[in-house]
Amino acid sequence: MVIKIKNKIFSFICVLLTLTSTFSVSVINVFAEQTTKMVKVSAPQCMLVLGDSISTGFGLTNYKSGNNYNTQSYANLLAKKYKLSQNKDYYNYAIDGQTSIELYSRVKSGNYNEDIKKSDLILISIGGNDLLSALFEFISGTIGTNLTGEESSVDFDFTDPDILTKLNKMVQTINNNITKLKGNLIGITDKIHELNSDAEVVFQTVYNPLDGLKIEIPSLITDVFVSRIEEVNRIINMNSQTDDNKQRYNVADVYTSFSGKSTELTNIGKTDIHPNAKGHKKISECIDAIVVEKTFYASVTVNENVPKEKNTSRAAKSPLFAPVIIMVTIVLFVAAGAFIVILRKRKRKEFHLRRY
Repeated sequence: MVIKIKNKIFSFICVLLTLTSTFSVSVINVFAEQTTKMVKVSAPQCMLVLGDSISTGFGLTNYKSGNNYNTQSYANLLAKKYKLSQNKDYYNYAIDGQTSIELYSRVKSGNYNEDIKKSDLILISIGGNDLLSALFEFISGTIGTNLTGEESSVDFDFTDPDILTKLNKMVQTINNNITKLKGNLIGITDKIHELNSDAEVVFQTVYNPLDGLKIEIPSLITDVFVSRIEEVNRIINMNSQTDDNKQRYNVADVYTSFSGKSTELTNIGKTDIHPNAKGHKKISECIDAIVVEKTFYASVTVNENVPKEKNTSRAAKSPLFAPVIIMVTIVLFVAAGAFIVILRKRKRKEFHLRRY
């Protein structure tokens, strides 16, 4: 009887070992054959948008301050094209009226760190307010108007010492802003690449917002302003490359695309310098022409066809190998112990039955 019980125990252990070994090898092989790879794709996997009211969609249908996702802005058009979703893999933190120094301050302080790290495309519209804020301050502070469209012309008495003082202040402010612009652009980009060296950064050039304005402004002012726009764009283009000719950022030439087309591409007819729906579509095309030339990567999990003779070595290298073997050993001993206890109880019961 004892020999039979031992034979049964031995047979049970052999069967259990066979089953658990087969199971553990299967589990290990499944995990060993699944690999995460980076594959080339044609579209960005995560997009971050920073900048001013060009990027918020100001002036478009459904525009609402503080919500940058409801309009047909260039950013939203591109997000749709690239199949990106709001606050999942598309983030738009543009702010109306933002200047380059304000954006640099926010980037430097770490406001966007986490989104920068996971974005492979970062779009930036900045620089226009470095000029416009001083211009509008001069006009409203001199003649008390905000260019609402009610005036057909704006006249200044340049013999008035007070007006000349304010004009000089405007020019000085713009010049100071332009001088700082280079450092701001480089600072913004360097911080981005410090956090994410693989991100593609695209800056837009600044179009002439006064082109097509129905209100006549003295040429002395417009000439100064236009020359400063050209200087801003020169800075944007020149600093797209580092001193050793490495690309710092890409440039979308919105200025050229809008040149001579302000009445068609902006709301200037309503005395609003911002792009209209057609203008935003044009901006999206300028940026997309750059994006299609770039290579992006997506993380995917694939099952590899591993030759059978390599299964054992790959399984042994798997981080799951040791935990699975330990689990199998524990299960084996627990099951064998339970089986022995059951057989012993059965033996005692048979002994007592024969005794009585």
